[in-house]
Amino acid sequence: GPKDSDQLLLLGELMRQSHESYGRCKLGSPGTDRLVHLVQEHMEAAKKKGRMPHLFGAKITGGGSGGTVCIVGAATAEAEAVVQEIIQVYAKERGLPSLPQVFRGSSMGA
Repeated sequence: GPKDSDQLLLLGELMRQSHESYGRCKLGSPGTDRLVHLVQEHMEAAKKKGRMPHLFGAKITGGGSGGTVCIVGAATAEAEAVVQEIIQVYAKERGLPSLPQVFRGSSMGA
């Protein structure tokens, strides 16, 4: 419902702020910054169309200095399609010979 959507959008905003904080500490990388930006572009495009985005946020995760980006999205085929589109755009821009690895799901944590 609407409350869940508001919470997911807030989570996405907090993820964006966290990612920017990593960058200010010089722990980011151009690759992770670009992936996060592609997710933000999706969110902004949905907002302009008056729709809820399929993805809600992204941030670098782990030890920093590149590597892994966490993306939070709806558990839908549409969200999966957006993720696939983002990694294809990213791979093409970077001239990568193969697509980046995508891990799905989550765990209860440590």
